[in-house]
Amino acid sequence: MTKPKLDACEQRWVAKLSPYTFSLKHIPGPKNVVADALSRDPFAKSVSQRLISEPYENLLAEVNGTKEDRVQDVFHCKVQCLQAGCVTTGAFQDAPSGCLDSSEVKSACDSHTDWESGAELRAMQYFKALPQTVISEQDTSAALSTDELRRSQEEDSVIRSVLPFVLGGRSPPRRERNKLAPAAQMLCKQWHQLKVQDGVLYRVTKDPSTRQKRFQFVLPFSLRAKALSGVHDLAGHQGQARTMHLARQRFFWPRMERDIKDYVKCCQRCILAKMPEPAARAPLESIRTSAPLELVCIDFWSAEDSKQRSVDVLVITDHFTKLAHAFLCVNQTAKQVAKKLWDNVFCIYGFPERIHSDQGANFESKLISELLSLAGVTKSHTTAYHPMGNGQTERFNRTLGSMLRALPLASKQHWAQQIQTMIFAYNAIVHETTGYAPFYLMYGRVPRLPVDMVFRQVLKDPVVSDYNTYAGKLMASLNVAATIAQQHAKKQQQRQADGYNKRARGTHLNVGDRVLLANKAERGKRKLADKWEPTIYTVTDRNPQTHVYKLRDESGRTKVVHHNLMLDVSFLPITQPTSEDLDSGALDAVSECDSLSIDAVSGLAVDASEDRTCSWINEMTDAEALSGEEAADSEMEDEVPHSLPGTSDQLMTPLPSRDVPSPCVFPNSCPPDIET
Repeated sequence: MTKPKLDACEQRWVAKLSPYTFSLKHIPGPKNVVADALSRDPFAKSVSQRLISEPYENLLAEVNGTKEDRVQDVFHCKVQCLQAGCVTTGAFQDAPSGCLDSSEVKSACDSHTDWESGAELRAMQYFKALPQTVISEQDTSAALSTDELRRSQEEDSVIRSVLPFVLGGRSPPRRERNKLAPAAQMLCKQWHQLKVQDGVLYRVTKDPSTRQKRFQFVLPFSLRAKALSGVHDLAGHQGQARTMHLARQRFFWPRMERDIKDYVKCCQRCILAKMPEPAARAPLESIRTSAPLELVCIDFWSAEDSKQRSVDVLVITDHFTKLAHAFLCVNQTAKQVAKKLWDNVFCIYGFPERIHSDQGANFESKLISELLSLAGVTKSHTTAYHPMGNGQTERFNRTLGSMLRALPLASKQHWAQQIQTMIFAYNAIVHETTGYAPFYLMYGRVPRLPVDMVFRQVLKDPVVSDYNTYAGKLMASLNVAATIAQQHAKKQQQRQADGYNKRARGTHLNVGDRVLLANKAERGKRKLADKWEPTIYTVTDRNPQTHVYKLRDESGRTKVVHHNLMLDVSFLPITQPTSEDLDSGALDAVSECDSLSIDAVSGLAVDASEDRTCSWINEMTDAEALSGEEAADSEMEDEVPHSLPGTSDQLMTPLPSRDVPSPCVFPNSCPPDIET
């Protein structure tokens, strides 16, 4: 405050403090424990109220003599006592039962100095809550007495119609049995095993595993839900077989197996928390391209350098030639992406027809959108949480990691300096899908490698003597290469699809079906997180070629999701939602568009491939245009990207929405179909 010149921060402090009358007093750091405590625990609201209402000297005196690492717990406990009414204004009163006064708190903090920070506070909270945690005697009101069991059977219409015959010791005649309800007739089929004990009807059988006699309580309909909850909900939500085993050890009722299967199948917690076996898996649909730069795929790859700092690499691959590039970036911002695309792709190879990526914020930014619009390049992206839609780049990322891991230890420490050498070697090697090296398909010649400097005459071509000869040979070579590459890619695509589709699982979804979405909101290991979100969506549109579906919830919000992220729950009964507040998942923020349609998705990838191939070949040579060849160029995990209709595969920008979807209401069980 006495400095002749104040910087901007100090001037703001002066402006904030100017309305107050205050005096400055130096307090050594070890003794300024109140301020130190405020900086360590998020209970500033209660503390600030005390700072306003009480003198600062009183606060210092309150913690005087307390060790520095224990002040936070002391002050926190004091605030809780104030909020609970243990302390009155100006002085402490006798602490009520379950609360501690300041001297007791200080004594507890000074002792047990080897405790972890915060352990004292937790212990004091346990002491205060101890009287509420002790149960005087076990609550047995939930247990049903023998009279209640007998009364419930007598009130059940099915058991009531059979019980007199069992008590009388005579089987009902066929004429009377035919008059009974179907459920009662099924109960009569167990006639020789029915027995009344203490007025309660049991079914006596022999346990198949222990070979001992067991009494199965004939369960009335009124107690069925309680019994099912006990053998399933309170038994760890086991599967149908285990739940059936628990139930058969204790109960019996007609159509018991069907009711248990329906109950387990419709159990809310089982549906949300478990993944079906085998998991849903849509068939493979490959991206098809027929010319260089028709589709350029981009993605980020990261690894640690020698100083354990993350290094970001922008990976760019041409889908037709498989030519790959990797550029080191300072960060993963849209500015870096735009600069690398313009300097290293557009200004060298020309503008591609389309760029494909995931839904990262850097790729979906306004800057990238304006750059591509200026260059006349369309944009497509994968569906949310479905990296297989950009499979070629994802597969190259794995290959790049394998190449860098194989470097010698000395070179691996500086892998960023070796990455361009690795990329050049990759582009010079024959690709399995096309049968050609990416470098050859792009440039029409075999690159010279370091080994060629030793064997100089190996790649020498004596035919090339002038420009016309070179141009003619280049066009002829690319003509043949394009034909063979497409034929080879078609065979590889079919082979990969056949192998992948052997493991395809799941049912085909139709318009009107109800589904759940995979829960992607949880972060970290997610070992205890639910597998599915609780909100039920209805399928409103679908594209069978790409296995992409348009969904709508009860609030009207729509999403576009891949088949592999959905679970068919059309078997659940339709119920009205409650007002229970349920969290929405991570998919709420992506792939949303109120007016999105997915009809005729990605027609560019299939319909016009032959025409584009012919036009590309005609631009290079006067030879007869290729015809009758179907473009089929794909990596094993590639899938056709989706895009907005009517915009030439333009970017599908997710629309922000603050609407909270209505929660679904799962039945505790499917109502058993018992005729009485």
